[in-house]
Amino acid sequence: MSGINKLNVVLLALTGFGNAVLESLLDDARVNVGAVFTNKYDNPFPYYAEEQLDELCRQRQVNCYLDVKVNSIEGVELVVKHAPDLIIVATFKQILKERVLSLPTLGVVNVHPSLLPHYRGPCPTNAALLNGENTTGVTIHYVTETVDEGNLLLQRSIAIGDSENDGQLRLRLARLAGEMMPELIEMFAGTSRPAGTPQDHSRANFAPKPTTEDGFLEQATDILAIQRKIRAYNPHPGTSILIGDRRVAVDRFEILPRNGTDEIYENGNAIDLIISSQAIRLYKKSEA
Repeated sequence: MSGINKLNVVLLALTGFGNAVLESLLDDARVNVGAVFTNKYDNPFPYYAEEQLDELCRQRQVNCYLDVKVNSIEGVELVVKHAPDLIIVATFKQILKERVLSLPTLGVVNVHPSLLPHYRGPCPTNAALLNGENTTGVTIHYVTETVDEGNLLLQRSIAIGDSENDGQLRLRLARLAGEMMPELIEMFAGTSRPAGTPQDHSRANFAPKPTTEDGFLEQATDILAIQRKIRAYNPHPGTSILIGDRRVAVDRFEILPRNGTDEIYENGNAIDLIISSQAIRLYKKSEA
């Protein structure tokens, strides 16, 4: 394996994708995980129930650096300390500079939750759901100083469930990322670094971070747009609708068989809405 007994890996990751990737790497006899760099956030990221990555590191006795700016002098020194052959990034909200990208002998690779070049950027799952995609997946690619533009190494696709929301989709993609690690390690187990496949930049689009206002359902023009917003923006940043002068949070929906003239009215823990002779029931978000 590139003249060494084990592949020395440093993982830059957040809770969620980072958990699945780390577990897979730790179970691979060809890999030594030197350290994990991660950050903690007060919001409900990764938008599904998951053990904090730093706690998983503690349990598995992995060196963990919390809230370190990897591009800083301190961060670079810490990375160098672990002499990585390969750096793996698995959702990490820091753009790496050349001083970090040049450190590992085999390069830096990123685990991205879309089928690149489609949906580059921070929030590809939201965008895929909002746009009604039937398929998405995970791409592993080389990291360059330009976001999500490096050569492709691996891609795996999955079908998106008809009623799946963003949190549920993220969870399945995280599991897929973990399943892809053994094949990635195999690619770097030879005597030369794999070149990867250049992306077709003409097919690229960008997936920005959604805002609270993006989830305002009264802005939707039809029932399909409402369905897509509820799936794309839950559990975060959430969706809501204006009832009179009150904004009511909703997070689930049910298509109703009836039709009629356009109207909106509350029905206990739900809000019934008719647009263009189509009806939908929006369920209020629980306070629990």
